[in-house]
This record gives sequence, structure tokens and C-alpha cells, in this order.
Amino acid sequence: MKILILSDIHANWYALEAILDKESYDALVFLGDAVDFGPSPSKCLKFLMKSSMGHFWGVRGDHDHAMAYGINSKCPGELNTISTVTREWGEEFLSSEEIGFLRRLPLQSEFSINEMNFELVHGSGLDYESAVDLKRLCKCKATSEEPYCNYYSDAIDEKKEINFILTGHSHKPFIKSAGNTTILNPGSAGQPRDLNPKASYAVIDNGNAYIRRVSYDIERTINDLERSALPKKLISKLSSMLYAGGTIN
Repeated sequence: MKILILSDIHANWYALEAILDKESYDALVFLGDAVDFGPSPSKCLKFLMKSSMGHFWGVRGDHDHAMAYGINSKCPGELNTISTVTREWGEEFLSSEEIGFLRRLPLQSEFSINEMNFELVHGSGLDYESAVDLKRLCKCKATSEEPYCNYYSDAIDEKKEINFILTGHSHKPFIKSAGNTTILNPGSAGQPRDLNPKASYAVIDNGNAYIRRVSYDIERTINDLERSALPKKLISKLSSMLYAGGTIN
């Protein structure tokens, strides 16, 4: 059993396509944020909607939530402006079915497959109603390098029946062990922020977890942005972020 784990696609179809071209899989997990920042929100959502007809588990990210309900994602600083502008532009291309799909995604999810138990959550710091705080879930101590999971107390053993906790949101991949639980963040498929521009994702293959990267044609994503009606200054900023694999001051 091979499970493909995606998070933070952010409307970057060419990054997603490169992952799908590289990996075969038996089941798909989506950890949130299909929209904002990129030029192809509808195409990415159509893929997820089609995937949801099979072995699929997913949760709603903060940007998905903002798109689904017409509210602010409450990103910090300049990212808030970028997410708002790209969301207001992108929502014009989404159907009611695609918006409905985002609304139906839960904020957290649990499932079991092949005698493995999984808990899914987009990430910490989500302040919309009923959101799950990963720091509370994992008893984590935040750091600048791994803002959601770096140090773990023995309290994680209270959840020893959970084999994997899967999370996104930070755009930075990691795999950590806490007692009998593996905590995994696949990083961002469509907008990495760990200074590596390659699309980031994870697989769990027969119970073993791996972070993987794949190059994609960033120019095609940027060309699509440049053909859009988005402001040129914002496109320049997004282009720099994609090339650098991180935010640019």
C-alpha cells in the first residue's frame, strides 16, 4: 500500500502534475490549501474532486476555508495581501461545485487503512471556528526552523494508537517520531518555503514514510500568472517566491 501525501498545492498545476507524473499510488491524502497564490485553482480542485471518488482523505486549509466562505485567510504581513488579491481573482474561475467541495472538506479527519491509524490536520495557528491546534495535539514547542513540531513530550504517548499524524501549513517538510507516532509534514507541493523550489510531497509506502522532491517547469506557472489580470507587481513577487522556494522580503 502506497499513500501519496500532498499539501499546500496553492493553485500550481504544473508542480502538482510533476508529482503525479513521477509517483504511482494506491491512496491519496490531501492536507489542505489547494487555492490562492497560483494561476490554476480550478484545475487543481478538479483533480482533487476526481480523486475523492476513490481512496482519498482530505482536510480544509486556511486558504481553502477563506475561499469557501468569502473571508480573509488572516495570513501574516504581505502574504495576506497576496492571498487576498489572488483569491478574489481566482474565485471568478471556480464553479459552485468546486466551492462546495472546499466547504465539505473537514477541518480534521481520522482514518485507518492496512492496520495503520492516521490523524489529519492542516496545521497550527488556524483561527477559524473549531480548528485543531497542532501544538496542543502534539505537545510541541515552536521554533523558527520547525514552527509546529520540534520538541515533543512523553504526553504524545496518550495517542499511541495513532500511527501517523499528518499536517501541512508551514510549507516546510519534516518527519519526526514521538513515541509510537510519526508526525509528518510533506511540505508544499506548489509553493515551497524551505529555500528549495522543487515541489515537495511525501509517500508512505508499506508503513515507511519518505519526503520527496521533484523539479517542475516554474516558467510555465509564471507564464500563466503573467497572462492573468493580476497586478504586475504581485506577479513579480510571486515569481521571486517560486524561484527562491521561499518568501522574499
